[in-house]
Amino acid sequence: MKKIIFYIILLIFGLGKAQYVGINTDLPKATLDVVGKPTDAAVSDGIIAPRLTLAQLNAKTNYGAAQTGSIVYVSDITGATVAATARVLSVGYYYFDGVIWQPLNQQNSSPVFTASLGSGAGGTTNATIAANGFNTVPLPTVVSNVGGGVWNGAPNYTYTVAKSGTYIIKSSIRLVDGSSARNIFQAVGVSNADIPDGIWQTNSGNRWTMLYTRIAFFNKGDVLRLYIYSAGAVANLSDASLNIALINQF
Repeated sequence: MKKIIFYIILLIFGLGKAQYVGINTDLPKATLDVVGKPTDAAVSDGIIAPRLTLAQLNAKTNYGAAQTGSIVYVSDITGATVAATARVLSVGYYYFDGVIWQPLNQQNSSPVFTASLGSGAGGTTNATIAANGFNTVPLPTVVSNVGGGVWNGAPNYTYTVAKSGTYIIKSSIRLVDGSSARNIFQAVGVSNADIPDGIWQTNSGNRWTMLYTRIAFFNKGDVLRLYIYSAGAVANLSDASLNIALINQF
């Protein structure tokens, strides 16, 4: 027992004095130097980060500024996200930026974002937009978000641009069957206003979908949203969608 305690003390003392730690090497070149065995086919080289499911990561609420830079591998994304895991949308590596978990590979991919409102069933009202005002359309279902853009869900439903450049934007709204005819405006922009890049149309009063496309330059940090103006009557939407993709970075 005394020998064990003695060796533990030596180990602690040695680690406290060591500037570098090496694995499979006696001459580490950095704080932690891991040397694999590339010529040995029987050895599985690599470093495995802690593996968690989305649900398990959601339950860990002790992450803060002191844990900035932490890396984990999310192995399953079943279930809903929370504020800190809002960008955990696919299986893979994530790092903690001091506030939320970010995809580790986001800087190497072009921003692409897709979100939607409902299932598309024409007789189902999934959102009601007030009349006679420029109002943001809720998009609770995020299908894809890569490249660093930040989606701010309920109640704002806005997308913060990650990289300055030219973007192509496609959006749509669908009124429920039998909606009364009225003039409707649709746009995607940085503020809820009647901009020249928006479109006005009059619905037919039957099953009706309004499509919108815009190509425009946006700066990093611009906050975009899909919004409409429904003249004279509330707009009962069965579905809506928003697609944003960077086509030329500056």
